[in-house]
Amino acid sequence: MKATTNLVRSITFLLVIGLFFSCSDGEDGAIGPAGQDGINGQDGAEGVDGTDGQDGQDGADGAPGTANVIYSDWISADFLSGTESSSGLTSFGFGDDFDREVDVVLVYGFVDFILGTVYELPYFNVDDAEFYSVTIGSGVGFLSLRVTAQSTDGADKDFEFFDSFRYVIIPGGVSVSSSAGSLELDAKSAEDYKNMSYQEIIEVFNIPE
Repeated sequence: MKATTNLVRSITFLLVIGLFFSCSDGEDGAIGPAGQDGINGQDGAEGVDGTDGQDGQDGADGAPGTANVIYSDWISADFLSGTESSSGLTSFGFGDDFDREVDVVLVYGFVDFILGTVYELPYFNVDDAEFYSVTIGSGVGFLSLRVTAQSTDGADKDFEFFDSFRYVIIPGGVSVSSSAGSLELDAKSAEDYKNMSYQEIIEVFNIPE
């Protein structure tokens, strides 16, 4: 009986020992190799450049400006003499915006009965023996243009040759770059302007009739 008991104890001890070892942790396995990076995809092909658009057409040149030129309407010629005499005078104001030293003033007379002819003053009317000249007068706060008519043969006259007058004032230092036919201008002098015809002046400075 005692031998049986010892056998049972021995078997029980062996079972406990076996159970103990079976519950203990096993050794960690070896670390596996690192995974490979994925392969980058290929860049796509560049797109085709678009064609350049056509340049737009240049706009037409504008009319030449007046370059600050001052001009009057046609003013009726009236010498206010009332009777025939050897001289006559008419005048019209044009403000005080005028520099005698550098500005250019041009005065024109219009003759309606000769196909609307325009003459620059001073002017000598040979047929009627009349001479028309221009001076600049001063008043209080204004300037005036004075057209003087003078008999050249001593006879009294009514001075009705001109129907109307107008003036054009070109400020000093004006630089113009435009064309009127074959005419080219660039900072003309007073004498240059006086040698130009009335038609050239109004075309170059875009002055309405």
